Amino acid sequence: MYDDFDDYGEFFDEDLRANLLERAQEALDRGESDEALEYVEEYLEENPLDVEGLNLCAVAAANLGDDPKALALYDKALKLDPRNGALHHNYGVLLEKIGELDRAVLHYRRSLVLQPDFPEAYINLGNVLDEQGRSDEALAMYDQALRKMPDAPDAYYNKGFALNRLGRFEEALESFAKALQIEPQDAASHNGQGFALSGLGRDEEALVSYAQAISRDSQVATYPYNRALSLTRLARREEALADLDTALSLSPEFYEAMIEKAGVQGDLERFDAAMATLDQARVLQPTSPEADFYQGVLYERQGRLEDALTALNRSLDLDPGAIFALNNKGNVLIDLGRFDEALACFDAIIARTDSYPLAHYNRACLFALQKKVRPAVQALAEAGKADPRFFEDAA
Repeated sequence: MYDDFDDYGEFFDEDLRANLLERAQEALDRGESDEALEYVEEYLEENPLDVEGLNLCAVAAANLGDDPKALALYDKALKLDPRNGALHHNYGVLLEKIGELDRAVLHYRRSLVLQPDFPEAYINLGNVLDEQGRSDEALAMYDQALRKMPDAPDAYYNKGFALNRLGRFEEALESFAKALQIEPQDAASHNGQGFALSGLGRDEEALVSYAQAISRDSQVATYPYNRALSLTRLARREEALADLDTALSLSPEFYEAMIEKAGVQGDLERFDAAMATLDQARVLQPTSPEADFYQGVLYERQGRLEDALTALNRSLDLDPGAIFALNNKGNVLIDLGRFDEALACFDAIIARTDSYPLAHYNRACLFALQKKVRPAVQALAEAGKADPRFFEDAA
């Protein structure tokens, strides 16, 4: 009789342990990772080598920001079960999160060898490849995911995002349209659609897409920022400025929005405000040359040539090979009558690239000012050689 009772107790314990794992999974599904962690750690006290428990514990720890603990748990689990595709995938997700992209790629690929019918792994691998600048490879992964799961809006969205990155805007529009057919309320897809439309020069249509994105999620700073870019191209600068202020209120350290705001303020000839914005940008990213470069541009527009030269030199100290800064510095030096120094700037550009015809053109202008006809003509010819459409576009 007592033996029967002991057997019943063993079954009860097994059922309780299984129930702990179920509760942990349910808590994760509800987004309650702290509760999940409590359940699964209790389970692992009695089952320290259980791979499913280690996996759930790692997921919960990662969700709670304890990445070192999650990494150690995945390492342990993979030593116990190296052919577990789900483990490799989840490990890849964590490695991607902490920026170890090469290792993430390896584990995603291993996951797909072990579980080739796992669409999410194709999507995540594509995302990492795209982040690494390998967008063509990423597209192949998204297409694989769509073969496995043709109605996956995430795959269409990410494919569209990669196509936008590659400048293949017509194809991107097709992908975002398919994503929105499946999930019409997805703000990110509306934003991606707007970006593709603006890339095609269809900024009025882009504004409609950006408005759809913002109406669905008003807390993402990128959406008003992108709309501001289209509004600026349409010369609707006051509206652009309002959107940039919105973007910065949502994300006060949004450096690109700060630089763009200064540009719009400069276009509106609010030079003091633009300078103040660029000062803020410099504090935010002191090693970036952009704030000093744009201050140089603004000083030049105001005729403050010495100040412009000082700002451009600061920019070049941070990025000595910056072509635009060298070109602007050369133009300022021409206006200051310092022709030899100006020529050195344009020559430095030509030494770095053969695809910047403006440097040849500016050399021609400089030689013309010095009444050096033959070198001026030769420099103009070089500008045309660097870009046969240069003079057509300039006109």
